[in-house]
Amino acid sequence: METIHLKTVDPLSQELLRSAAKQGLELSWDRFEKLQPQDGFLRLGLTCPFGCLQGPCRIDPFERGPGKGVCGMRKDEMAAGMLLRLCLQGTMEAMAAVSPDSGMPERDCSPNLEKMISAVLSSNDQQELSIDDVFKSSMLLQRPSSSYRTLLQQALRLSLITLGFQEQGNGGSTADSRACTIGYGTVANQAVRIGLSGQPSGALAEALKKQGPQGGDTPGILVSLGDWILLENSFVPIACTTGESELLVSSGAIHLLVAGPATEPGLLQLCEKMAIPVVTDSEGVDAAAVWLRARTSLESRSQLDLFADAPAALENRVLMTGDNITQDDGLGNEGRIVIIGGSDTPQLSLGSLPTALASELFDKGFQIAGWGDAALWILKTASSSKRQSVPFVTLENSQGPLHVVKGLGNEGQLDRLAGICFTGMNSCLELTMAIGLAYLGCRVSTATPIPIQGSRAVIDGLSEMLQKNGGQLFHLDHPAQPGELSEWLANV
Repeated sequence: METIHLKTVDPLSQELLRSAAKQGLELSWDRFEKLQPQDGFLRLGLTCPFGCLQGPCRIDPFERGPGKGVCGMRKDEMAAGMLLRLCLQGTMEAMAAVSPDSGMPERDCSPNLEKMISAVLSSNDQQELSIDDVFKSSMLLQRPSSSYRTLLQQALRLSLITLGFQEQGNGGSTADSRACTIGYGTVANQAVRIGLSGQPSGALAEALKKQGPQGGDTPGILVSLGDWILLENSFVPIACTTGESELLVSSGAIHLLVAGPATEPGLLQLCEKMAIPVVTDSEGVDAAAVWLRARTSLESRSQLDLFADAPAALENRVLMTGDNITQDDGLGNEGRIVIIGGSDTPQLSLGSLPTALASELFDKGFQIAGWGDAALWILKTASSSKRQSVPFVTLENSQGPLHVVKGLGNEGQLDRLAGICFTGMNSCLELTMAIGLAYLGCRVSTATPIPIQGSRAVIDGLSEMLQKNGGQLFHLDHPAQPGELSEWLANV
């Protein structure tokens, strides 16, 4: 555990890592280390993504081995096909979030976003978007018969469709902002605690909140394990980031887990090993019975007060729309803006990149907004440091930077946006969203390498297509460091 400081910047999280190690519990960092070195071909985009069972085919990036797949496909089409497959998956994730049970959803953009998308399509002589683009992408991935430029263009079209679906994913809230409580301080009390993970239904979360534990003197609380779960008037208190969720469960502070569809398998396996009850989010769940199981779990295990000295939970407001982004309680009418967001990743020390990046850019005079795990880290660090007065706008998670892009665009102030930075990605949806924002004309950077480095033609072709609309996508062949990202973002 001598490298524990390389896993997370949070002192309490470091203590939880030591506690988990003493218990012999396997966490995501252990699995990440066992998987090294990870597949270099896949990271370069040189593993075939097409629907063929003759392979798998891989192309040697150093041109000393195979230069084509069995079918004759070259590295440019292989890398472009990989990007298209990832974007197709990202689009499907966005569609599922909008309409998880009722089939194919309709693409329904706001007039502001539709105007921006139409301008991009017009400047590129592209037809209007439709759901048929999803089926066309699937067809293109059946056989590698199209050029890499055709594959790239289709990936870009999917990225715009994804932004439209993301716009519908804020839970239907029409309020300007919602309250949210953040940090380990949310579990620093004696209570029956139910953790929520993944994407549990709002109906179940509301039922659990209204029901509460029955009998006994111990109160009950709901906490989210890193996910932004919207209730009627506020978010479920967020006890930790997604990268810390296993740490919180390993501490014994969670007495029952409600696991939504996107829950990580490792979290379920950890609950199984620790005999923590798990309720899968499905119809017909009895809220009173769930609380009873959680209370029984609490009473059956010893209680460790690991969070007695945790910083007090931070009360925060989350901006739900971009309508008032230029108001005083948003980002105002002056100053350059950088938006920082994204998911935790074991490739980098948890919290190190977003907090260092926000600090560096603030010192350079930028206003900062953020979403996702990155926003949680910036808020947690600010609440326990001398930087409590640093202005920071928290954005609703499903749209994230799209709020600012639409709001500034509507006010004719989009030139204030210096850049958008994804400090980590753990889903195809985040990658597709980053590409879509760049295609709209934004300067976008990502700390996570994009798997196209195996083809110079694909890198240059994508850059050319984005630059035609004034957009940029900054990405490296390694996990980016704060200085590399801040230098690019500040060099407007």
